[in-house]
Amino acid sequence: MRLLTFCGSALFASLLVNVAHAADTKGITAASSPGERRMPPALPAFVRTVMESNPRLLAARSAFDAAQARTRAARRPLYNPALKLDVETAEADTASLGITQTIDWTDKRGAREGAAAFEAQAADAEFDATRQSLIGELLSALGRYHSTDALEQLARERAEVMQRFLTLAEKRRQAGDLNQVELDLARLARTRSLLQQAQASSERTVAEEALVAVTGKLRREWPPLPERLPELVSFDADALLEALPEVRALRARIVAAQSTVTLRQREQRPDPMLGLRGGREGSDRLVGLTLSIPLFVRNNFHAETEAANAALIETEQARQDVYRRSQARLLSTAQRYQMALNAWAVWESSGQPSLRSQLGLLERLWQAGELSTTDYLLQLNQNLETQGSALELRDRLWGSWFDWLAASGQFEPWLTGSL
Repeated sequence: MRLLTFCGSALFASLLVNVAHAADTKGITAASSPGERRMPPALPAFVRTVMESNPRLLAARSAFDAAQARTRAARRPLYNPALKLDVETAEADTASLGITQTIDWTDKRGAREGAAAFEAQAADAEFDATRQSLIGELLSALGRYHSTDALEQLARERAEVMQRFLTLAEKRRQAGDLNQVELDLARLARTRSLLQQAQASSERTVAEEALVAVTGKLRREWPPLPERLPELVSFDADALLEALPEVRALRARIVAAQSTVTLRQREQRPDPMLGLRGGREGSDRLVGLTLSIPLFVRNNFHAETEAANAALIETEQARQDVYRRSQARLLSTAQRYQMALNAWAVWESSGQPSLRSQLGLLERLWQAGELSTTDYLLQLNQNLETQGSALELRDRLWGSWFDWLAASGQFEPWLTGSL
């Protein structure tokens, strides 16, 4: 009996062994033609539709609108004039009408306006961050759904292959070419394939539920991802990091905190109040001028300034922390994606064609009696499991790509084809 020596799992494991060498020889890019990398038109339209109606994004938009309204409010004067009427009846009746106005002597309004304007910039950046996060969640869920759908299809094909194998085994058993033990193995393999198909269907349902949770509704068809995995080209890490919405938001909040410190310092200086009144006291005219200056004796508002300084330091440190974490995330996701992409390139060039040719060859050898039922099932399962591993690798690849887009803030350029 001639035994076909093939091990699918060993083939798949060898891909990872060659990754380091492939990374050195291929560099930072992976070759694919522009036509193969073309963005499906339905995908950007799908993302736009989801973004227009997502409550999380609408809430972030409302937060930005509120910040803009606070900026408009901060532009208005701090103090309104006050009208004062005095009437006194004594030996000489006195009546006067006056107006008082507190003067913003230290330009507190300017400091308030500056703080509010930069808070609005931070809210705008946070809106972009929410949008980026939502797009990443949407695309990750979509990629996971397509992967589980492909795995379910593979499980269905496995069940069909096992059903055909069982049918042939029963015929060979009737003809006396197969013993009962081998027939039982065929039935067991068929049962196992049905269980695997049920598991794959369950995982696809869970993935679709996650997708519906983001989109808000169930669709009969979900838009596809590009046929080819994208290239990872050279990039300027510092420029990408500085443009990240999270970094921009904290940068704006630092300037807003500086304006708040200035405001608290100016609030330690009292604003005078001027008043002018006129009237009559008996038969005489009455004209008066008043000046009132608050005395910050019991409370000099120094603690508020200290709190604003501490908040400024907190925001500066938070920005440094976010920048460091974002930098590590950007570089690690790029490296992880490139390594997985090199492994996928090896699979496409060598593993995939050989696996496809093995399925037919295995069945022919088994029917010819050159391969035992046990060996046939073993190698058939290895073949199918290797295909499943390849689909899972592709799923991880798309997940790594979406992680890099999130880390670099490049979702919009990728969707519009300008990346």
